[in-house]
Amino acid sequence: MSNILDHIAPTPVLDVVDDWPRSTTRTEWFRLTRDLIQSVIADMDLDPDSLSQVEEAFISAGLL
Repeated sequence: MSNILDHIAPTPVLDVVDDWPRSTTRTEWFRLTRDLIQSVIADMDLDPDSLSQVEEAFISAGLL
């Protein structure tokens, strides 16, 4: 089985944080974080088994 981190793009994931508004609510930050996580997972190009493991980990952490 390949390492899940092998599929992450070399671009720093948190670069988009600078584009986020500075005066957001906690709920809005949570929504933005979930959107970021979903975007990164979609860009990982995982096989179905690895994808389900990644999604399960984030769902169990309450982030998806």
